[in-house]
Amino acid sequence: MSTFHLAVDAGNSKTVALVVDDEGTVLGRGRGGCGDIYGAASVPDALEAVLGAVGTARREAGVSTPDLASAAFRLAGVDYPEDAAFWDEQLSQRLPELGPRSIKNDGFASLRLLDGSGVAVSITVGTGPAVAARSRDGREECSGMFVFDDLGGGGLGNAALAAVCRAWMGLGPATALTGELCELFDVADAWELRHAFTRRFGARPRSDLWRASRVVLAAAGAGDDVATQIVARQAAAFVGYAQWCARRVGVDLASGELPVLLNGSVATSEHPAMRDALVAELARVAPAAGVTVATASPLSGVVLDALAEGGVEVGPRLLARVRDDHPGDFLLT
Repeated sequence: MSTFHLAVDAGNSKTVALVVDDEGTVLGRGRGGCGDIYGAASVPDALEAVLGAVGTARREAGVSTPDLASAAFRLAGVDYPEDAAFWDEQLSQRLPELGPRSIKNDGFASLRLLDGSGVAVSITVGTGPAVAARSRDGREECSGMFVFDDLGGGGLGNAALAAVCRAWMGLGPATALTGELCELFDVADAWELRHAFTRRFGARPRSDLWRASRVVLAAAGAGDDVATQIVARQAAAFVGYAQWCARRVGVDLASGELPVLLNGSVATSEHPAMRDALVAELARVAPAAGVTVATASPLSGVVLDALAEGGVEVGPRLLARVRDDHPGDFLLT
C-alpha cells in the first residue's frame, strides 16, 4: 500500500508544495507567496504562504493530513534554532495530525540531488542566496543570516541599476546595461530608471528588479565588462560562503572531500555567465572539489528529503525518477 509524503520549498519569491507517493509521483501541487518569516510583509503572511500551499497540494492529491507519512520543509528564514522551533509549533497547532517532519533552511533543499546521500555542499543562486553543507558524520551548516552581500537575482538587479546610474553620473564606466535596462523598464534614461524605483508615490516594487538578472547574465555573456564584474563578484562571494559552511562541518572545501552542487534559477539559467563564474572560482580555490550543475530544481531535492524522512530508500532508480520529473511552469516565479 502506497503512503504519501509532503515536500515544501519556501523562498522569497514563492512557496511551492508537493504531495507525492513512495515512487515520487506528484499527486498534488500548491503555490503561495513569500514563505520567509524575515522576508515576508508579516509573519502571518509567511504562514499563510506555506500553509496555503500545503492545503492546496493536499486537496489536489485528495489526501488528508493524517495520510502524510512524512514531510520535509525547506524554508528560507529558518536561520536560527528558534526559527525551526517556531515553525514546528505552528505546524503542531495548525496541522496537529501531521506526522514526522523535518524543518530546515532552504539551503539544504538540493543536497540529495547529487547521489541521494545528502552529503555535499550546495550553492543555490535564485532570487536570493542559499548555501549549505552536510558532512558524512551528519554535521550541517547553512549561510542563513551570515550573508553580508547582496546576492542572487535580486542582487544582480540592484547592482545593475547602480551601475547604470553611476555611468550616467560620470562616476563609473559606460555599460551595455544602460540600454538594456532602459528598454526593459520602458524609461528614457538612468534618471527615469532611478526615479521609477525610488519615487515616493507609484514606485515600482523592488522585486521588479529581479527581472534584470537575466539582462545582467546576457550582457556578461556578450562581454560587457561591468556586467562581467558584477557576476564575478557574486561568484567569489558565493564560493566564500561555501568555504565557510564546509569548515563549519569540519571539512576543507579545497580537500575535495565534499562535492559541490550548483542550483537555482540564476545558476542554471539559459545564460551561463553565473555558473561559468562559479565553476571558475571553485577551480581556483578548490580545484579538487567535484562540481555538478543540477538538472532538477531544489524542490525535487525536498521531495527526496521527504521520502527519506518517511523511511523510503533513495536509491539510484528513485533518484533518477525524481530528478527527471520536472514540475515545469509550476516553478516559474
